[in-house]
Amino acid sequence: MVLAAVVPPLLAAIVAIAATAPARAAAAPASGPSAGVPAPVAGERIVQQVQRFLQEQTAALPGEVRISVNPPDERTRLGSCDEFQIALAPGARAWGAVPVGVRCLRPQPWQIFVQATVRVSAPVVVALRPVAPGSVVDAADLGSRIEELTVLPASVLQDPNLAIGRVAAMALQAGSVVRAEHLKQVWAVVNGQSVRVVYESATISVTADGRALGNAAVGQGVEVRVGSGKTVRGIVRSTGVVVVQ
Repeated sequence: MVLAAVVPPLLAAIVAIAATAPARAAAAPASGPSAGVPAPVAGERIVQQVQRFLQEQTAALPGEVRISVNPPDERTRLGSCDEFQIALAPGARAWGAVPVGVRCLRPQPWQIFVQATVRVSAPVVVALRPVAPGSVVDAADLGSRIEELTVLPASVLQDPNLAIGRVAAMALQAGSVVRAEHLKQVWAVVNGQSVRVVYESATISVTADGRALGNAAVGQGVEVRVGSGKTVRGIVRSTGVVVVQ
């Protein structure tokens, strides 16, 4: 009789505990090695951040800019990130193959580098026909062609006016890309040369003799020592003529 009186209340207690156990288990914090580990950052999000950064860095470049970003290694587990900081290595620029630093500032700091490639296509100056060394380059000698700038030397010319009137320092082959070192300036005045100095004002023009103290092309400035020993600076107007205003 005593046992029969105790069993029903005991069964009721067990049923009540069983009913509340799932709710308590759901509320309990996770345990084990994955507890507290933030969700991984999607590689696409990192690529987008780097892409946007490089677009800003290359906005002023001439021609067509194409950017490609390699996603992080899938084996690299990175925590979730609310704020990124993107930067190039000191001294680097967004040009050609370039590593880009990606830093998470919060909630948990981490940093990685991803590889990116910046390609820039733009017109460059090319020789339309062979030009012999020592020949003065004419506009008819030059043309333009779209080239990948990031694989060419920085001295490649993009403005034909920088080549017209200069002397070929070496033979230029038809179709070759023209670079600054392929040309040399035609000096209208050379160091030590006797020159005619023209003093000009709104009402008067006076001519004197002098001696150039440097090399200069037409339109460039040069210092000249006149007969009195005084040094003046003027602009070369033509061969052997310097104008002082």
